[in-house]
Amino acid sequence: MHVLVIGLWHQGVVGAACLAKLGHRVEAYDLDPERNAQLAAGELPVFEPGLAELIAEEKAQGRLRWISDLNGVTPPEVAILMHDTPVNDRDESDPTCVLDAALALAPVLLPDTVVLVTAQVPIGTCDELSNRLHGVRPDWKRGLVYSPENLRLGQAIDRFLHPPMQVLGADDPAAIDRVAALWPHVSRWDRVSLRTAEMVKHALNTFLATTITFANELGNLCDEVGADGHRIAEILRGEPRVGPKAMLFPGLGFAGGTLARDVQTLRALGDREGLDTPFLDGLMVSNAAQNGIVLRKLRGALGEPLTGRKVAILGLTYKPDTSTLRRSAAVELASMLHREGVSISAADPRADRNEVDAIGYIAFCEEVESAVRDADAVVLMTPWKDYRLLDLASMRAVARGSILIDTAPLWTAESAEKSGWIYLDIGRGRGAAPCKS
Repeated sequence: MHVLVIGLWHQGVVGAACLAKLGHRVEAYDLDPERNAQLAAGELPVFEPGLAELIAEEKAQGRLRWISDLNGVTPPEVAILMHDTPVNDRDESDPTCVLDAALALAPVLLPDTVVLVTAQVPIGTCDELSNRLHGVRPDWKRGLVYSPENLRLGQAIDRFLHPPMQVLGADDPAAIDRVAALWPHVSRWDRVSLRTAEMVKHALNTFLATTITFANELGNLCDEVGADGHRIAEILRGEPRVGPKAMLFPGLGFAGGTLARDVQTLRALGDREGLDTPFLDGLMVSNAAQNGIVLRKLRGALGEPLTGRKVAILGLTYKPDTSTLRRSAAVELASMLHREGVSISAADPRADRNEVDAIGYIAFCEEVESAVRDADAVVLMTPWKDYRLLDLASMRAVARGSILIDTAPLWTAESAEKSGWIYLDIGRGRGAAPCKS
């Protein structure tokens, strides 16, 4: 099929390349002229393993083309709005970019063009989108489908090609049939109404946020009473009613805006409909407190005030195998430390340097040893697998202090303590640091 993709950050660039790999003829466009120019120059907006190679292959095959103008574009059989919807500081999503895309898209629609929305948008947005498109193009038959995007940074290509959550929502069965044909190897889809599909995404992310928050509160209690929350997670995952992939390991709160966006969407829906949501309200309160746990551990280990101390942060990105710092827990920690008067150094193998430089108060180092040098404490925030192989003894030799906080956890207490560190983690029942450095 001829497919037009609009919205080219992580989701859209991955989706365009994967659809080309599936054999479709794909043209891809962004409302931002600068983004189009960057892609034309071969600059990807975010790192994703294997993506650059896939794009090069599909462009060489003639199946993928970046375009800078919708004028003259052949009307597509399927147009896909794949925006990574912005989230503000209150974790509220702003679907304006998706709605604006409808106005840009309308002139190139055929009456039977199917519009697929995979952007994360609040429930009801697709109805508004359909009305906007129909208002500009009354001959358009309202073939609109929503599929809840379920990509993961670092695993996006495989998850797009082999969607683990196969949901298509529409009020027109024929529109679902055409979208389903984009994935000819997928034999079964859960076909639901448009609003049910929108609600699925809110439900999934809120459920994941719930398990993370439960695990963290349980882990905090384990730290106080000497129980091992990680072993408890392993045991619970063996219970059939829980499941082997449940996110039950204690650690940092959820960050990045992805999960919080859907929790906030459901809370706003409750406010709009006059329904109390005390459980969801408490979820956000608990998570906000959890995101300060590293700061609390640093205060307990180093004493107060922290002014004048130096803390090295290992890993700045939102998660491993990506380059974006957008709403990462590491950046949130850096902001807290900066307000406390702490000097901050950091290392990360993939962090976007423009994003790091824009923060202004993080001294970025290319090498871990440089970041750790003269630090009073070292905090692992993003568990890059390469960091598992770091020489902890060499790190300890150049650090000023002996506090090592492992939020993953990536290392063992035995290996860290053997290298001279006072090792702190989350949820293993090890309690506070036994002494100050």
